[in-house]
Amino acid sequence: MRVLHLVSEMTWRGGENQLRLLLEHTQPGICQWFVAAPPGSAGSERLASFATLYELPLRSWQGLSALPSLLTIIDREGIQLVDCQSSRAHNIGLAMKYLRPELKLVVHRRVDYPPGSSWFNRRKYLSSRVDRYICISAAIAALLRAYGIEEKKLRLVPSAVDARPFQSVDRLAARQKFYADMGLPSEVPVIGNVAYLTEQKDHATLLRALAILRQRKLDFFCFIAGAGALEAELKTLAQNLDLGPRHIRFLGVRTDIPELLAAASIFALSSRDEGLGTSLLDAVHSGCTLVATAVGGIPEIVIPEQTGLLAPAGDAETFAAQLERLLGDTALRQSLGAAASQHVNTHFSLSNMVEGNLAVYRELLGQSPPR
Repeated sequence: MRVLHLVSEMTWRGGENQLRLLLEHTQPGICQWFVAAPPGSAGSERLASFATLYELPLRSWQGLSALPSLLTIIDREGIQLVDCQSSRAHNIGLAMKYLRPELKLVVHRRVDYPPGSSWFNRRKYLSSRVDRYICISAAIAALLRAYGIEEKKLRLVPSAVDARPFQSVDRLAARQKFYADMGLPSEVPVIGNVAYLTEQKDHATLLRALAILRQRKLDFFCFIAGAGALEAELKTLAQNLDLGPRHIRFLGVRTDIPELLAAASIFALSSRDEGLGTSLLDAVHSGCTLVATAVGGIPEIVIPEQTGLLAPAGDAETFAAQLERLLGDTALRQSLGAAASQHVNTHFSLSNMVEGNLAVYRELLGQSPPR
């Protein structure tokens, strides 16, 4: 199969990483991969090792200026299928399909809010030219179904992570190093968070929940790893809530996430929306117990009272109560963590993600899986 992926974003986030995992972990000989990405983008730098890369201006309406080059690539390389990795790429893919109707067109949908209701958006998402939508969670599939997209066009392929970097860590050594680096007593339970410091991730609710725990004189330490536009604002909020370095540290961008997560007992994610929440998968592979918000695809990972604990988005009181339950109950942490590990290994494995995408391609191209 000869597949061209359209990557329109300049940054490297969850969607780009899922594409890397797909390209890297597909067995040789099944697909020949091609990627079109903007010059100087993170995708153009990090995906070139796994595919034939073409640098083209694909952002916003500039992407239409790349159409002649894209059509030349399709014709020269014998491209059979185009996979659009974002909404901007979706725009370009529709134009390509109009000019090359024999192409199969796939659109990945990774966000858990419905498309806009404007005339343009309805034409775009309900277009007969889109052959399949790949949804990374059942919640996203439900949104597209409610929007009016035909059931026959929807395919559920949950995102995944590579478990090996997390499972190969010496957790005892990582924990000892972390506690020494932070100057923590060995008995203090650690709460971890790894996420961009953006409105979507709603770290403010997490900070307010931690302040409630402190008011109740509970012992804990929380680290937040990541950077973003809200960093200064969140640090100020932590100070105003009387959360000092004894209770919380902002660690910035880190390259040792597996080691950090290995030191945490609890992983806390207070997002306002999530297509799925792959950082939760990282945390499960690291042995953490999960507390998160009941938004988007998160409840497909965090089944309440079975594989973790949930709170409504923006509800610091309930979030604090769920954290308090885990801080005070080691047996509950262990039972929820064990169930989460089994659930994630069964339903969110890397092999399932890769094969799920390939199955959509094979379906559209009329191919059978290799024996």
